Amino acid sequence: MKLRDIADFSLSKPWAIAFGGCLSIATMLAPNQLVLANTIRQVAASQVSGENAQLQTVKVWPGHGVSISFYNTREIIKKIWLDDPSRFVFDVDGCLEGLGKCSGNSTGAGLIHIRRIETVKIPGLPQAPYGAHMTVITESGSTRKSYHFRIVAGSGTPEYSQIEIIGDTPSKPEEVKPKVSYTALSDSRHIAKGMQVALKNQWVTTDSKLWKRLNQLVELRSQGEELVVAASTAGVSMQLVEKLMLLGGKRLL
Repeated sequence: MKLRDIADFSLSKPWAIAFGGCLSIATMLAPNQLVLANTIRQVAASQVSGENAQLQTVKVWPGHGVSISFYNTREIIKKIWLDDPSRFVFDVDGCLEGLGKCSGNSTGAGLIHIRRIETVKIPGLPQAPYGAHMTVITESGSTRKSYHFRIVAGSGTPEYSQIEIIGDTPSKPEEVKPKVSYTALSDSRHIAKGMQVALKNQWVTTDSKLWKRLNQLVELRSQGEELVVAASTAGVSMQLVEKLMLLGGKRLL
């Protein structure tokens, strides 16, 4: 029996055509929205705290204060040290130890606002030519973290108004694909070899619908699909599948 004499099956597949275009985000925003896009600068918490952190530089311009926000991570600021207060001052949206009158139970803040002032000479305090070091201690539940920033004077047009500390996005676990059985891979190889024998003997042509179905069968079986299910999905009879496997050198019980 020649393969080309086998009745053809009509298969129906759903097809979808997607239309799309590229449009820059800038063209979709109004002019005032483009300006606001640079107002907030986001920094991942791991970049400022922990063993992989790097000293983050915060610029402060004359008359344009900059805030450091921990709202996103929901951490509570418990303590702040500014090593050189001769050029910068800060305030918080709450009450910290040593800043104002507050009870121990009500201490805490979520945002720091830093302003630049005219240089004040403080006896015994050396100038910090590389920027004023700011240390922030936060608390979240039973976890405490220390964040470190370098505060420097900005020049020119202000670049941003707020540094927002954001939580690090957890990496997605790699999808573990089930291993394909040896039998499935062996079947797909024997079918593919049988197809080549049939092609060589001109029992089938590569531009026929049957050839496309046979390729679909090989692909499904190589991915681990049950042989009967793969054959049914591809629209190929099991009689033809067994014939191809025999041509490909497989011994059938």
